[in-house]
Amino acid sequence: MPPLDLTESQINDLVGTRHATTGIEFPPAGLQPYHDWLIRSLHHLAESSFGALRVAPSADTPTSVRVASGRATVASEVLSVGEVTLDLALHNNTTALVWLEDVGGGAGGVAAASLADGWPTSAHLKLAEVALNAGRVVSVLDRRLESVFTA
Repeated sequence: MPPLDLTESQINDLVGTRHATTGIEFPPAGLQPYHDWLIRSLHHLAESSFGALRVAPSADTPTSVRVASGRATVASEVLSVGEVTLDLALHNNTTALVWLEDVGGGAGGVAAASLADGWPTSAHLKLAEVALNAGRVVSVLDRRLESVFTA
């Protein structure tokens, strides 16, 4: 899934900072004409390095997220899913749980429920917790690495 392009305002907000997750440094201003390009390139690298099944805010609507395409094993089944945009408007002013589940035939489906409803009791792969407030996604907590792996 290609990352979204940054606006000039978003670029200015990144100048002289580090990416919170990767630690990649965004250089100081004044390196024109390459500065904006470099910031965009570093942002794309930081955002795309997380890979398959990553959940990120979507440009489609303020309450939607994009789930990158990928493959995962759930209950001994290898599941594939294409990129999905999921509107979480029903979970406004709360936290939505997003997961991958088996929908049959080797296909994976992306589903969501409120934090109050909890994770499903059937086999699934946790993808993210998405907090929504005032009609927009305010944070995405990656839960992909919390899966139980068995030998």
